[in-house]
Amino acid sequence: MTEQHTESEEQASPTASTGPLNGFRILDLSSVVSGPMAAVVLADQGADVIKIEPPGWGDGIRGLGASRNGLSAIYAMINRNKRSIAVNLKHPEGQALVLQLATGADALLQNYRPGKMARLGLDYETLHESCPNLIYASINGMGEVGPYAKQKTYDYVIQALSGILDVQGMTPMSMNPAEASDSVGSGEAGMALQMVRSIIYDKVTALTAAQGITAALLARERGAGGQHVQLSMLDAAIYFNWPELMWNYSFKGQGVQYAGDLADVCGISETADGAVVSGYLGADCTQYATEELMELLAYNEIPAGKVNTRADVIEDPQVVAAEILQDLDHPRGGAMRQPRNPLRFSGMAAPRLQPSADLGEHTVEILADLGLTLQQMQDLARQGVIG
Repeated sequence: MTEQHTESEEQASPTASTGPLNGFRILDLSSVVSGPMAAVVLADQGADVIKIEPPGWGDGIRGLGASRNGLSAIYAMINRNKRSIAVNLKHPEGQALVLQLATGADALLQNYRPGKMARLGLDYETLHESCPNLIYASINGMGEVGPYAKQKTYDYVIQALSGILDVQGMTPMSMNPAEASDSVGSGEAGMALQMVRSIIYDKVTALTAAQGITAALLARERGAGGQHVQLSMLDAAIYFNWPELMWNYSFKGQGVQYAGDLADVCGISETADGAVVSGYLGADCTQYATEELMELLAYNEIPAGKVNTRADVIEDPQVVAAEILQDLDHPRGGAMRQPRNPLRFSGMAAPRLQPSADLGEHTVEILADLGLTLQQMQDLARQGVIG
């Protein structure tokens, strides 16, 4: 942990906690999903995360999807337990403020396209000179080299490139790599293509990045110093897919015994009032009520799950018994429910769940910690540096 932020400051922070990352400070310069969700994993574990957003509009995801009173549900979820400061990174004074904040931080996270941070003077090489112990984490879409490196990337682009669409749908293209290559572009192959209806690789990348930052912090505690942690969504997607989705492509050369997809061993069985997922049953189950079929499968020790609608998840008896969902009173959004931090640590209490901040809600507080006077802050605001 850096020495610049004191115990009294940590206690004063609205996100102070007893989580395992209590005392670590993270600068979150990222936006949309992959970066903010990585940062909220750290915040949920007790880190003091400072979210740095553009004045005026903030992170664009503030307006995405279901919302109430100007607060979107997705923003509230992946930006809880953070403080917010509005800083114009395009202004030299804004860049100087970030450099000052970095001297008191343990890690910085950004997910701009390669080259953007260097143009702002906030790249790893620049910050490493003045902050040699800083962990600097970079997330991008495709990596730093290659024909797609500068391409703007969203989750659906990674779905297309990663091979996941090949296994979505009623029938995969083929389990044999040689046959698969022959079928590309055919009408039959096209019918198999379906998107995953979730931003799966944004979220996989986020979880991977959070683990990478924590690993780098552990290495620093053991004397490794600061370093640059780099991750692309494409890297994370292929790593995630590989164990079973790509097992037919893992062996090179002859003598390979190809296999069908692991997902083929299970199936969805429709019931009189719903559906159940289990090992492939090969029978018409529509004469059974869902609970009746679930009891029969449980009696025979066949793993199975009732197919929940999204609304059903909230009242599922296992979800309720495990207290997975928590109620939150958001000052802007009102009464909300969100999942708890899925990790529970026996040696410490769970951090208090704090609602996501309004844009720039903590600007004065954070800049005062840097030693700026109110007059200096007012001058910066008039210049459009802060908001």
